[in-house]
Amino acid sequence: MPPTHRTLAERRGKYAETAVCWWFRLSGYRIVARRWRAMTGEIDLIVRRRRLLVFVKVKYRFDASQNAIPSPAQRRRITATAALFLAKYQQFSDHSCRFDLVTVNHGNFFGIGRITHLKNAWQETA
Repeated sequence: MPPTHRTLAERRGKYAETAVCWWFRLSGYRIVARRWRAMTGEIDLIVRRRRLLVFVKVKYRFDASQNAIPSPAQRRRITATAALFLAKYQQFSDHSCRFDLVTVNHGNFFGIGRITHLKNAWQETA
């Protein structure tokens, strides 16, 4: 039985997240969590460097012109999930926080093309 569209999208997403994990590691970040889930939603990656905690949304795109900015509802879910993460892990309470978007464009041979990092893709709202 051939894989479904959803299954293929899930595989591409995991592959893109793995590539982005390595990209962040090579950029001097430490991976705190991957696919962290709470009742409000899921955060693809949580990384840190010194006293900066970054909540990362990873998007895999076939076409660079596709809109990758998360919808307002997605941003609210990610922000709420980040708040739950910070409430659960008090050791990060003194860290500055940022919400980033990383897009991975489809490449040729390995499927990974250009990685684009948009820092502060949106602001947390109280």
